Amino acid sequence: MAYTRAKVVEEISAPADRVFGEIGAFNNLTVIMAGTITRSTLNKKGTVRTLKVKGVKGGLDETLLKYDTATRTQVYAITADPDNMVPFSDYTATIKVKPITSRRSQVEWTSRFVPKKGKTKAECLEFVEGIYRTGIQGTREVLGVKK
Repeated sequence: MAYTRAKVVEEISAPADRVFGEIGAFNNLTVIMAGTITRSTLNKKGTVRTLKVKGVKGGLDETLLKYDTATRTQVYAITADPDNMVPFSDYTATIKVKPITSRRSQVEWTSRFVPKKGKTKAECLEFVEGIYRTGIQGTREVLGVKK
């Protein structure tokens, strides 16, 4: 099984801890992706979130695999896609926030996945990179910065 890898790296004009506080918070997608993710509910342990996407029936489950505030890293995986909301399977993603200066940060959102039968690598990359850019732009908006 050959994995496809996606990567989006962008800067945000805010301190790394503030950026990670928004984009790294596991149950914050309804805030940074307002209008796209309409609901996010956590299980009792806080390690599985079920997402509701605007205009799509059903939900998508993602499991938190690693959360490290010291390195500003979050790793998660899609663990249930019963409604075929995404065009890929075997998805694992990592969000890392690194300081550039005391007032600028770099967000690196990467993933690996396998395109589902009938889906191309290009279709999957366009889909997932669009999600990452939406989340990064939403983080900027929540923090009140332009870039």
